[in-house]
Amino acid sequence: MDAGVFAVILAAGTSSRMGRPKQLLDWGGVPLLQAVIRKVLVYPFSEVIAVIGYRAAEIQRAIRIDDGRFRWVVNGRYSSGQSSSLLAGVRSGKGHSSMIFLGDLPLLEDGTIRRIAEEGLSRLRRCGPSQPVVVRPTFRGVPGHPVFLGNCRRIDWVQLRGDAGARGFLCRVQNRTLLPVEDPGVVMDVDTPEAYESLRHLAFPPRKG
Repeated sequence: MDAGVFAVILAAGTSSRMGRPKQLLDWGGVPLLQAVIRKVLVYPFSEVIAVIGYRAAEIQRAIRIDDGRFRWVVNGRYSSGQSSSLLAGVRSGKGHSSMIFLGDLPLLEDGTIRRIAEEGLSRLRRCGPSQPVVVRPTFRGVPGHPVFLGNCRRIDWVQLRGDAGARGFLCRVQNRTLLPVEDPGVVMDVDTPEAYESLRHLAFPPRKG
């Protein structure tokens, strides 16, 4: 991995559809957000930043990460929408490019993160240091995460606002690629109690007999 690529995990929301902090849901014996952080740390990002906001102190008490590349960023403006968390994470990172993860996507396959990063770095080498690059995975036509933001310091973030994150905003980046992947984990987020139970069953099927 290029030393200038850092990871941002967005996990500042209020979990309104879940009814309780999904960052702290049990996922194989650890909090859900901790499982996602550990998954991201497997890859050689220069640093991994988790952006939290709602019940931030409680989340930090519950989750301990023993890796010098990891740190928390607390977004005090989390109620204004996901865009503020994205900006907080990207602006605090040290590097020219970032990969944006969601804190409630625990089923990403190992190879998917690597493939998106490699595609992003390949496009960066071709376009040079002056042009922003976006690589976003899709599963059966549905856009997902993580999203590679190459030369993220060159992106004009002024118009980014609200809870839609960078969805429509990044469509304006000229060097933008939708990368088809055979990994449903890029779109399988934990938003509701029903989704949580369904995804947990997939990840931890009950033992037979």
